[in-house]
Amino acid sequence: MRDFDDRNAAATGGHGGRKPLNLPWPNLALFALTLCTTLFAGAYLANFDPDLRRFWIMLKHHPGLILDGLPFAVSLLAILVAHEFGHYLVSRHHRVRASLPYFLPGPNLLGTFGAVILMKSKIPNRNALFDIGAAGPLAGLMVTFFALGLGLYYAEPVCLYSSLSIEPDQTAVVFFPNLLLFLLLDYWPGLFDFGAAACPRPHLAVIHSPLLDAACVGFLVTAMNLLPVGQLDGGHITYAAMGERAKYAGAFSALLLVGLGFLWPPWLFLAALLILFMGRNRFEHPPPLDPHTPLSRDRKLLALLLIVIFVLILSPAPINIIEY
Repeated sequence: MRDFDDRNAAATGGHGGRKPLNLPWPNLALFALTLCTTLFAGAYLANFDPDLRRFWIMLKHHPGLILDGLPFAVSLLAILVAHEFGHYLVSRHHRVRASLPYFLPGPNLLGTFGAVILMKSKIPNRNALFDIGAAGPLAGLMVTFFALGLGLYYAEPVCLYSSLSIEPDQTAVVFFPNLLLFLLLDYWPGLFDFGAAACPRPHLAVIHSPLLDAACVGFLVTAMNLLPVGQLDGGHITYAAMGERAKYAGAFSALLLVGLGFLWPPWLFLAALLILFMGRNRFEHPPPLDPHTPLSRDRKLLALLLIVIFVLILSPAPINIIEY
């Protein structure tokens, strides 16, 4: 029996008939690193201190605080995974070769710059282009709304003095306001009343939850991706719906970001990045193999729905810090 096994192993390259496991190590390494950075960001948001050095000292003496970032990190990564695998699976459905997601860790308040997949072959037509572009935001939004519901359920009110005076020994809170969606939800009977009830005057109430924070970041990431520019998801969707006229929507988006930059400077940075990476193509989107077959009627209706969603989740100033 031993001799048979040896001969079999030799005939199959020494692996007993099994091929060596070819894991996507770069993708896994970036995912693990992004998990670490979002875990730290979540812990920082949960125990926010404007003085980062003071937070580091607190974390050094109480390392268990890093686990406070777990709900934020897991929720945010679930949103990003759903978004990117939405693109990946629909690409496979249309027989378009695409890479697995590359997650991008970031030394910022969110712990990440999002994630990307790389297209390795041409997209066949405008319907396929629309499906691939829309699949990511739609899949990510499903998880985002689930996190939003859980976040609202488990949210706790943070009471702020109405004067919002800043003193050296005071603390601070980070929150993600100003979505039109939240203004509409405010009309839902009793949805936010628990915050006001817990914080009588002269206080103001801000509801806080790591799941709610992750949902708001999910809305921010989706809104950025839905901008109708270039290789962003919104650029794919707009070209699929409008053809070559999509370049006008891209130019308008760049002007919109510049205008929003006066309310939140990072919008200016994003506008500069988009214009820089456009290169010679400006706001023109590369066409699919068949650029002439028009978008189907159902996809046009879905495109209108995505425009409504974009308006509801785009925030002029998505990240705010209040010291109190």
